[in-house]
Amino acid sequence: MKKSRIALAFVAGASLIFAACGGDDGGSATTEAPTASEAPASSEAPVTEAPAEELTASDVGITADTIKIGVAVSDLEAIRAMGISIPETLTTDHLFNRWNVFFEKWNAEGGINGRMVEAVRLVWNPLDPSTFDTLCSAATVDNELFMVINGTGLSSTARKCLLDAGTPIMYGDVMGQAELDTGLAISLAAPSETVAEAGVTAWMNSTDAAPGSVVGILSNNTVSLSAAGKAAEAALTAGGFTPKLIEINSTQGDAAATNEEGAAAVAVFEAEGAVQTFVATPFTETQGFWGAAAAAGLKFSLLDTSSSGCSAFGLSRAPAAAVGSDCVTAYDHATDGTSIRPDTEFEASCRAFYDESFSDYYGGPSNPGVPAGNVYTDVNGKTLISDYTPQECALANIMNLGLTAAGVNPTRQSYIDAVLNLGEVPLALAGGGTGKFAPGKPYAANALHTVRITAAALDTAPDANGLYNGCAAPVNCGVVVSDWAPIS
Repeated sequence: MKKSRIALAFVAGASLIFAACGGDDGGSATTEAPTASEAPASSEAPVTEAPAEELTASDVGITADTIKIGVAVSDLEAIRAMGISIPETLTTDHLFNRWNVFFEKWNAEGGINGRMVEAVRLVWNPLDPSTFDTLCSAATVDNELFMVINGTGLSSTARKCLLDAGTPIMYGDVMGQAELDTGLAISLAAPSETVAEAGVTAWMNSTDAAPGSVVGILSNNTVSLSAAGKAAEAALTAGGFTPKLIEINSTQGDAAATNEEGAAAVAVFEAEGAVQTFVATPFTETQGFWGAAAAAGLKFSLLDTSSSGCSAFGLSRAPAAAVGSDCVTAYDHATDGTSIRPDTEFEASCRAFYDESFSDYYGGPSNPGVPAGNVYTDVNGKTLISDYTPQECALANIMNLGLTAAGVNPTRQSYIDAVLNLGEVPLALAGGGTGKFAPGKPYAANALHTVRITAAALDTAPDANGLYNGCAAPVNCGVVVSDWAPIS
């Protein structure tokens, strides 16, 4: 814009100089201004360039120079100190840097609509509920943030605190419908209730269980998962089955007690004669359930209603008891059991940027199907390095598009409106490659499919196709077993 104004000024100045010095037609020069009658006739008003809109502090977290975005990441050092095994390369700093590389790239290119994007790190410990309040306070009191973004894992309790304070959230995983209805939330995945209903319906459409049979549902007492459990319960009732819903206490701050409740639920489902059980709780809460279910021979499937429930990372943590179970999910996976699925154009760009940013950190480029932060060496000595991060890439792209379209001086509302009017957007490892936003639809995913939990381990030898018992890496995985079905 500045260059065009300079060019116009130069042309106008040159014309004045030329008029003052006279032309080359042999006539004499004059410095008298023409009379009104001598001015060229025109029915159009003179064309003038509108002045550029001045950048202002248009909303919370916005200054004339910066946009402050809260980046919520798990305090992995605190989790590691509690005895939880986490890959050495997966650190709190690394989780933050997986977002910050996008911001640094945008800033190097001039920012968004002239503003630099500043990332403010917010941390919480998933195993310590008291830190949810700490994160919320940091986001709403200690800092002035335009919004908060998180790929996966942010507790629904922390999300509720942020939304209650009027802070917009962009989330790469499953949220409850009530959260989306606030008008402040944008997510990649469909609402937890939608996913739960779809998972139960898929089972009912394929089962030969007798009508009236008891079907178990294991949920928890957080807002979104409680709603998911009730949605599954309603779908089973409508389908002619007898649901038995158990909610474990996920908000008590005692992981051991929560897992004990999951184990105790198995006995209840057995006593009720459940022919099938649906598990809607995150893998951090299901260790007790899985152990007891394996001993009892209880049949169950997963509902992808919780963070990392059926992602490559989540399923890599699934124990032997879960192998063979199905999960209806918006996540895509690397294989159908016979070959590695090639990247889409958008996924390839995500992988290229990730490798450019982190190959030095990991010692090499990413490999499909390797859970976040992991580096494996298979039985043949081949090194397999952490796959790129799909949620971060898809959300960063949506954020950039939304902020660009929200205006020179964006507000939280103009930003949300801009995202809802983006229409079709590319997704990475989700929804079949594309999603769509629309007014009234603040989540991107348009489709779900079914994956089957498949066993592989470091001692599993690769086959001729380079797969490990159908998995892209020597670790438990999800193998795609159905086509994508549109979300109704």
